Amino acid sequence: MNESNKTFRDELVDMEKANISYKEKYEKEIKEMFEQKLTGLQKWGNIVSLGMGLGFFVLFGTLAIIVPKEFPLWGRFIWIFGAVFGLVFAALSVWVLKKGTVNLKTDNMAAAGLGWAFIVIVATIVLVFSGRLPNPVTGVHMLVSVLIFEVMAAAGLLKAIIQRSEVNIREKLLEIEYRLAELAEKVETAETND
Repeated sequence: MNESNKTFRDELVDMEKANISYKEKYEKEIKEMFEQKLTGLQKWGNIVSLGMGLGFFVLFGTLAIIVPKEFPLWGRFIWIFGAVFGLVFAALSVWVLKKGTVNLKTDNMAAAGLGWAFIVIVATIVLVFSGRLPNPVTGVHMLVSVLIFEVMAAAGLLKAIIQRSEVNIREKLLEIEYRLAELAEKVETAETND
């Protein structure tokens, strides 16, 4: 290997070392991109979510307790599971409201994933046990009802995935932008030193 190629390679390796000021700027912008302060509409949305979560907890918890003994055990489990889901959803809303910011990379996915997981588990339980009902039409009605909620949950999950993908793309573009700026500065410095 000739000396000029080795020197060029070494210069490129030297240029690759991270510049602290660019790294700090990059990390600051990334944090600002991910953590956005709640707007008035987002606050109200989280307050409504908190109310809905508590409402689900009270409604489903009450139904799990007051249903007659003849009510199937799997149906009671769905009510209990719904109450727990409502409580977890309310806790997520409280956490976001307490922070005062929404993390675009994690908070939206957590809410969408929570809703999707809940409806898939409920749909699976209904699918398995609806055939055991004395009236098959009731089982079909339950399955169709769950399917409607599954479509809504899937739409919310897809929206969250798309938003997260956009944030990931913006993050990568910002990283490339800072690396190019850092390299340009080093090339410019190397040219002025020559």
